[in-house]
Amino acid sequence: MATCRLVVSMALRKLGRLGAGREPRTADQADVLAALQGLYRFWIDTGTFGRLADVIPLADITAGENQRIIRDETVITVTLPEYVPAFCDPLPYGALWPAQVSSNRDYANRPPHDGSVVQIKDTVAGNVESWIYDGTRREWVNIDALQLDEEAPRSGDYHGLAACLAAEIADEFGAELGVATQGQAARFVTTLTHHLSTPRRAVAGVFF
Repeated sequence: MATCRLVVSMALRKLGRLGAGREPRTADQADVLAALQGLYRFWIDTGTFGRLADVIPLADITAGENQRIIRDETVITVTLPEYVPAFCDPLPYGALWPAQVSSNRDYANRPPHDGSVVQIKDTVAGNVESWIYDGTRREWVNIDALQLDEEAPRSGDYHGLAACLAAEIADEFGAELGVATQGQAARFVTTLTHHLSTPRRAVAGVFF
């Protein structure tokens, strides 16, 4: 895992705008950190982490994975899930439903999938909070409150994340992406969209 500060600095180095061992200017750090937050929001909005289901709660609620909670009343409390019922997940290989699964407490609940998203839209205050579950840290990260010295979500491959960030800010800094950086960015996005580090997710079929 890498801090946002490291990802920001690496992105600028990949663009040739920061020498080895040097720190970016404070203004540049702030601008590039904002671009990193915008990149996470773009991935959420375009379904890179998976589609979001809209939920309008009528009372306090514990959100599920990949849900957009639309809160019409600020008195409603939204809790982020620490564990998720696993009964909708694909069965373990060779398991017979329900005998071999229902008696297995380890399979009854699991942590949220790495890269799961919860978005909370407060229509009264006009605020939107976007949270990403980082499976390595096993905690939810508020994208809108990221600080430079916090660990960046999904930064296990921080070179890939920095390459995506470099592509995002290249025009702003008047730089061009190198071939290697383009390849790193493409590889990183592939890992996000294919979810190969998590078990397959059961989805509802659509028939015509």
